Amino acid sequence: MRARAVFSNEDQRFTPGLFARLRLSGSASHQATVVSDRAVGTDQDRKFVLVLRPDSSVEYRPVQLGRLVDGYRVVSSGLKPGEKIVVNGLQRVRPGMKVAATPGPMLANAETASPDKR
Repeated sequence: MRARAVFSNEDQRFTPGLFARLRLSGSASHQATVVSDRAVGTDQDRKFVLVLRPDSSVEYRPVQLGRLVDGYRVVSSGLKPGEKIVVNGLQRVRPGMKVAATPGPMLANAETASPDKR
């Protein structure tokens, strides 16, 4: 999207012809599944997370990602709320392996993020 803005530049901080990246806010808050950005792996052109199954084995799960909110990535699809994921040791764990998982802190829900950063 292209946009143009006119504003005062009294302290000469900006020079003519510069470009800027803007974030437009405008959507209402909504429930979202979020994961630590460290838990997201890249497989060629695909993003994935490793999900912990009930039998303590690990499952590869491709995901569609949204925006980054305070270090947590919004997951658009591919992950259900409440599923446990691998955050540390992504390089050492392979799908199908049994792991001894240790719970770690996660964001309870997207509502705890500040509204201007959504």
